[in-house]
Amino acid sequence: MSNYFKATPQIMEMLGSLKDQYHPHLAAANIAVDIVDSKAYVKNEINLGKVSKFSQSAKLWMAEQKYDFRITLVQDVWYEILDNAQRQATLDLHLTRCQVELIPNSVIENGKKKVIKDEHGRIEYTNEVKTLDDGSPAWKVLPLNLHVISQNIKRFGVWCEDIMELKMALEEENA
Repeated sequence: MSNYFKATPQIMEMLGSLKDQYHPHLAAANIAVDIVDSKAYVKNEINLGKVSKFSQSAKLWMAEQKYDFRITLVQDVWYEILDNAQRQATLDLHLTRCQVELIPNSVIENGKKKVIKDEHGRIEYTNEVKTLDDGSPAWKVLPLNLHVISQNIKRFGVWCEDIMELKMALEEENA
């Protein structure tokens, strides 16, 4: 069984700074950060941790503060492998995955609401934030995909081995 610890004040300060600087859409989000004593590498891949969303029912059990997201960092990776710039990039990568849900664009056809989709079947969204019954924003966690990674690279550059390999592959393709 893994041991979990609350993040240090320094980690929470770094999170707050990154949130303020790069993620204004998360201003209303309460984010818990913990550190797990877990394997630094899983299947030969660095374990940078994970992001999850707190469900509405899980929020019922939180006495002090109700959190929207939980970021879990891996102790050995955070303290033994990453330097300070890489720690910032790691937290930013997790924050980039934390997003508000938007309301889909729709039209009324034959008296029914129909969601608008593009030619590839992707839903088109308004800029209006979806809210829950209590008026709070509806949140979602994006998958770790190329869009998320590219946003992180724009802010922090090539900061880890996996991104370096992606860069080299792109350079080989363009050569």
